Amino acid sequence: MDELAIEEMKNKFIDFFNSYYIDKINDMYISFPKKCSVNIDIKDLEKFDVELANELINKPDIVLPAANSALASMNPNREATERTFARFFGLDTENLLIQDVGSQYIGKLLTLDSLVVKRSEIIPKVHIGVFKCSFCSTVVKVDIDKEDVPEVCPQCRRRSLKQINDESEFINLQKIAVQDPLEKLKGSMPTWQLEMWLEEDLVNSMSPGDRASITGVLRIKPRRTLKGKEEKSLFTMFLDVVSIVPKQKEFTALEISAEEEKEILELAKDPHILDKIAQSIAPSIYGYDEIKKALALQLFGGTPDKRLIDGGLIRSDIHILLIGDPGSAKTRLLQAVSSIVPKGIYVSGKSTSSAGLTASAERDEISEGGWTLRAGALVLGSGGEVSIDEFDKISADDKSALLEALESQTISVAKAGIVARFNTKTSVLAAANPRFGRFDENTYPAEQFDIPPTLLSRFDLIFPIRDIMDEERDKKIARHILMQHEAAAAPPEANIDNKELEAAAPPINSELLRKYIAYAKQNVRPVLTQEASNRIQDYYIELRKLGIKQGAVPMTPRQIEGLVRLAEASAKAKLSNKILIGDAELAIYLFEYMLRTLAVDRGGRMDIDTLITGMPREKVDKINAIMGIIKKLENEESNAKIVRILEEAEKSGIDRATTTKYINELERSGDIYSPKPGIVKIVKHEEE
Repeated sequence: MDELAIEEMKNKFIDFFNSYYIDKINDMYISFPKKCSVNIDIKDLEKFDVELANELINKPDIVLPAANSALASMNPNREATERTFARFFGLDTENLLIQDVGSQYIGKLLTLDSLVVKRSEIIPKVHIGVFKCSFCSTVVKVDIDKEDVPEVCPQCRRRSLKQINDESEFINLQKIAVQDPLEKLKGSMPTWQLEMWLEEDLVNSMSPGDRASITGVLRIKPRRTLKGKEEKSLFTMFLDVVSIVPKQKEFTALEISAEEEKEILELAKDPHILDKIAQSIAPSIYGYDEIKKALALQLFGGTPDKRLIDGGLIRSDIHILLIGDPGSAKTRLLQAVSSIVPKGIYVSGKSTSSAGLTASAERDEISEGGWTLRAGALVLGSGGEVSIDEFDKISADDKSALLEALESQTISVAKAGIVARFNTKTSVLAAANPRFGRFDENTYPAEQFDIPPTLLSRFDLIFPIRDIMDEERDKKIARHILMQHEAAAAPPEANIDNKELEAAAPPINSELLRKYIAYAKQNVRPVLTQEASNRIQDYYIELRKLGIKQGAVPMTPRQIEGLVRLAEASAKAKLSNKILIGDAELAIYLFEYMLRTLAVDRGGRMDIDTLITGMPREKVDKINAIMGIIKKLENEESNAKIVRILEEAEKSGIDRATTTKYINELERSGDIYSPKPGIVKIVKHEEE
């Protein structure tokens, strides 16, 4: 395009800016050079000049410099050398999936709905290169964005040009990798990452886990082999970013039509709506009514963005752990929830590291050997739900990394001088198997699973899934499974009239359920009523009184917050902005179900410590009794023989197997030691 046409284009942009954006441009120049860009909606340019807007989309390398030049010409300070940028946004290609971006878009402007996966450090990039000939001292200045790097001196025609870094002009460059947002990917659609380049004031505007509408020019660069050589016919695509418009990070609503909204509101009027939602979760799995009801509440979560008096953020997401026998459909439940929730991720603990779950700083090709911040599943799933299977198989280091993510809902990374914090506002549904195969009724839960008590305490609800052999129940399960196989194997033309199959069908189809959840999360913020608040308070006091009588701790203050979250979710599921006493009763019922099935010691007392510390009151009492016996024998007989300890413990009502077990535990913890076989002594500490 000739200079006359470019000058005409520049004048058109000056007219456009004066007509639509003069106030924003004046505001920019007041803050200039700290602020050096103006966001411009392409739809406004289309109203002004359709042809110019089309030229921008199809020939951005010609039109964008003209727009930037027009913006620079409006600077009141004519001597300013800093660059200004017209950052265009709002192209209709936002619904285009990143994985569908191909060669047909090279050199064109496009807008992509993007989720940032990783981010490099800042890389200096040459903008104006100054080259000097080592023979004739000729100096050549080149705009790297517009011209190729010269190899031959224009004066002496020798290949003797060398770049002078001190005189060259550099700009900041940062690379990010993005993928399609999770809620846009259906079923088993793969995710594909696209590299994007941010320059000037766009640098450090995005972090891993952020979501934005990003507009840019699709470009190509030569692909390199593993040995670093360029391949002549193969290229890698990247987006040269023009503008970034951040989107709501925690949750993005699905598109809900007016007709669907009407259907959702009608559905909410059903008094049994929560039961119907629970029945629509994994309908192919028989039973587990309480667990499915808890999973239904987890899908909705509590009231978000609530703060304490001191400004601390209250967690609204509900965490649930399923523990129990293998082959009991735990994995199917996790996968079912991940497919229903608008933003769901499923990972397996065996093949996942802490970096894959949380976040990490690592060396990566995107930063060309520098450090890159990479977001894990909990960061990418922020605003949705993450299902972690084989939770007990995660390594000890990875479990400790999850503590911060589950409670404070942030992840801190401190590595190689990089200190960063990410949001992980996601609910976690985890599943774990017993250490020795099957669930043992006679062993405390904390002793059966390779999960530290500190991590167990972060879960609002923990449910056991036991494979109980019962003829009537087994018959129903077998019938439920076989009935579905019969229907699945039948030819399409077969008209199966099966009342059992109709009864097992989900009351709400998955697509409508997804939109129901999205609508509830966007529009409903339940508030605790006085009646519901009093009910939770009375229940807490009642349980604590019972604990005082029985000498156990059935509930701690932390569980009050869990009950409130569950009650909020119950109200949200009904699209109600008030938490009524019925919502509080449901939360209490599910909590009691957990206590009755997992937190009852051998004396019949409800003790939450069996779960959250692994040291129930009953066990602590027995260990203290054994320590007392050892002290007594040391004082009376100068040493404590194990045979004598067993005899004395038996007189106190502690059987020999239990005493032997606790002696071994005390030895491992360093409270006692064995100077010679058959004898133990208490370890004396300095302060004693």
